[in-house]
Parts: sequence; C-alpha cells; structure tokens
Amino acid sequence: MNNIKILFLILLIPCFWNCSREIKKEISEKEQVSESFRTVKIDTIKYKEIANNDKEKIKFQQKKNLNINFTRGIYLTAYTVASKKFYSILDSAEAADINTVVFDLKNMNGTIFFSIPQKDSLTHKKSNPIISISKTTKTLHDRNMKAVARVVMFHDQFFAENDSLLRPHKKDRSAWRENIKRKPSWLDPSNPKVQKDLLAIISEAAKQGVDEIQLDYIRFPTQGKLSEAIFHFQEEDSLFALSDSNYVAREKRDIIKDFLIKAKRICSEYDVILTGDVFAIVAWQRKIDIKNTGQDIKGMTEYLDALHPMIYSSHFFNDFGYRENIPNEPYYIVYKATKLAQKYANINCKVIPYIQSNSWKVNYKPEYIISQIKAVEDTNADGYILWNASNKYYRTLRWIKNFNNNSI
Repeated sequence: MNNIKILFLILLIPCFWNCSREIKKEISEKEQVSESFRTVKIDTIKYKEIANNDKEKIKFQQKKNLNINFTRGIYLTAYTVASKKFYSILDSAEAADINTVVFDLKNMNGTIFFSIPQKDSLTHKKSNPIISISKTTKTLHDRNMKAVARVVMFHDQFFAENDSLLRPHKKDRSAWRENIKRKPSWLDPSNPKVQKDLLAIISEAAKQGVDEIQLDYIRFPTQGKLSEAIFHFQEEDSLFALSDSNYVAREKRDIIKDFLIKAKRICSEYDVILTGDVFAIVAWQRKIDIKNTGQDIKGMTEYLDALHPMIYSSHFFNDFGYRENIPNEPYYIVYKATKLAQKYANINCKVIPYIQSNSWKVNYKPEYIISQIKAVEDTNADGYILWNASNKYYRTLRWIKNFNNNSI
C-alpha cells in the first residue's frame, strides 16, 4: 500500500512542477502587463504635464513679449494691488490706453510685499506678502499690459533703524544719519551685506515672471552733512591705497555702476528687463549732482534697458532756468529734462520719464497733464509713467481718455 502512495506522488510531482511554472509565468505576464500599463500611464501623465507646461510657456511668452513701442504707464502701491480698487483702476487705465503698470514689491519703508525665503530675522519681521507676483502679472497680461515690479534699493527706513551697521558712519564710528530730527532712512549702498540682500530680492522677483524690474532710490543719500558720512567703499579704498600708491580711489558712481552690473546679470538670466529711476535734476548731469548721488547717466545706462527720470515741475524752484513760475510750466521742464536725459543716455537705453499726476503745488487741470504728455511726445521719448503716490488717478485717466478721443 505504501508503495502505491509513493508511486502516485512521483507521478504528481511533474504536474505540480508544470502547474507552478504556468502560474509563475501567468503572474509574471500579469506583472509585466501591469507594469507596462503603469509605465504607459505615467508616460501619458508626464506627456500631458509637459504638453500643458509647454502650452503655458508658449502662452506666457506670447503675453510676455508684448509689443509696446510707446509706454503709457501708471504706478500703483502694493496696497492698491491687493485691494478691490485694483480692478476698477485697471478698467479706467485700460480705457485711457495705459499699457504698463508699475507696482511695489519693496517700498522705501523697507516693507517687502511678496513671499521670499526667510533667512534673516529682520527680513522676516518686515515681510508683508500681500501680493502674488504670478497672479498680478497674469491679471495684467490678460489686459495686454506690461507687469513692472518696482523695488526700492538703498532707502530703507526699517533696516536703517534696526541695524546701524548697515548705515554709513562717522569718524568716531557712530552711525551717520541724514537728519538727526528724523528716523534714519539710508543704508550704505557700498556695504556688501546690503547689496547681497537687495540682489537676493531682485533674483526672487525675477524668477516669478515679471516683465521688468524697476530699481528706485538707486543712489546715495543727498541730504544732511554728507561730508561726515563715511561709506564702506571709502574705508576699503583707504586700505588699498596704503598697500598700492598707484591705486585709484573709487567714486560713488562706480559703486552704483558696479551694483547695476550685478543686477543686470541676474535679470538677463531670467529674461527680465532692468530699468532705473533717477532724480530729474540729474538729467543736467552737473558734477556736484553726480558726485553726491552716484547717478552718472552714461555709466548707468550701459546696463539699463530704460531710464526713468522723475520729472515733476513741483520739485523745482520757481526761478529755475530763469522761469518765473516753473511749477506751472510742466511742458518746459518735462521737455528740457527728457532731452538732456536722452543726450547723456546710452543709445540702446530708452528714456521714459515719470510725470506728475497730482495737484501738489501746481494748478492741476487737464491742460497740466496733457502738456506733459505732449512734451514727452515732442522729444520722441519712449513713453511716460504717471506718478501719484496716493494712486488717485480717476480724473487724470478721464482727462487722458478724453484727450485721446479728441474731447479736450
């Protein structure tokens, strides 16, 4: 009986072996089919993602490369952009043929209005991310408007007050300030840490798709006892001169130019336009103004795509240029300053002045704003940007709209 069982088992072994092989083969085939299906599915998902990204990229590039030959711009604060008022202003701006919007990412108080990697405790304290750069840019692009991010540079009340080491200093090593009756406002433009932090902000903004980064307060302080202010680069130059009698000391304009070289390198990497604002009086390029501000138009415009002289008639003395009432002669001052800026600027750099769009110290009527626009057009400049710090533009935009429709 045992022999029969043994014989039966021997006969069954090949069957089990073959069945096992078939089962393993079937499982393997199913795994291969499943894996193939999973691979195809993943590849399909990836293909769709790539296709969608390409579509978005093409769509973004098409909108980004807006063909704007003549800039008609408007400046808005971050608070306006973050409010419901933003869209109503855009409606009025669009009706007045405005094609460019400049909005704050960092203001002169030192507030940063978009999300950036928080590596510094002070930066974290002064961060107020109320703006989404991508959302704002898309909103503007949907209206065929250029998105320009304004970033204030060396005027920074928060950091100047909270870190005196970032400011210029006096001979006794105490921190220098432009006005002892007011809070400190200026950083040392030549301080390596100041430059590093600002370049990091520029880099973060450039990554997020704006068309242009506009640098404001890209200069040295001009008020207070300037003779008492000692800057980082001057200390360095003193040391270099001790070891090299042939060493040529740098000037403030060299510092500004060097900073622009670094900023331009960043913007070029992300295909972003770089522009800068300058004092209107700098358009005259007097030696004293270049010496104090560091704003040498010829040197700066080698690395800027556009220069924005801030030409407000209210900021000039009554007898400037032998005029009797210069605040209410906007055509003259805009025409003169724009022409001079064009004269000194690099041939490849556009000149797009800021013009006054508020009633401070002037007789603000439709003729006032239109005469400025006419001055810009008569100089063959590349456009203009309206400036109203309070963003009260409705009547100005209405005047411009009426002018465009020949209603004025």
